[in-house]
Amino acid sequence: MSESQGFAEEGIPQGFLAVGPHTYRSPTGVAHVTRDDSAPAGTLILDVTGEFDRDTLPCLRDALNDVDKEQPERVLLDLSGVTFGDSTFLNELLVTHRRAARLVVVGPFTGQIRRLFELTGADRVLEVAEDRDSVGIT
Repeated sequence: MSESQGFAEEGIPQGFLAVGPHTYRSPTGVAHVTRDDSAPAGTLILDVTGEFDRDTLPCLRDALNDVDKEQPERVLLDLSGVTFGDSTFLNELLVTHRRAARLVVVGPFTGQIRRLFELTGADRVLEVAEDRDSVGIT
């Protein structure tokens, strides 16, 4: 198990615990991101689980940065396991949307995540899929 050493602005640790080749966990363990290797060619799937805020977001950011290096045609973020996301979580999704070839956020979403998207209008900016079946992934 290794821990990253970088720091973000204002001294926020960029730490994550890499527990496998494509698994990222927040230092507190309440958030993690795992790459699903069952995706078809050209598509990368990240299963995102837990609560995401300023303190836990680095594990998602690190996973997305690693995926970005591979330059896939499509990135699917399965958010069905996300129980909480704040403005830093939403901002990371929007930043990724601007830089990724094609970002699709996949549900089903919890009520809190659905409200976050609806209240901010992010559901009109991001490509949103109700579930994996609707994007051809089972």
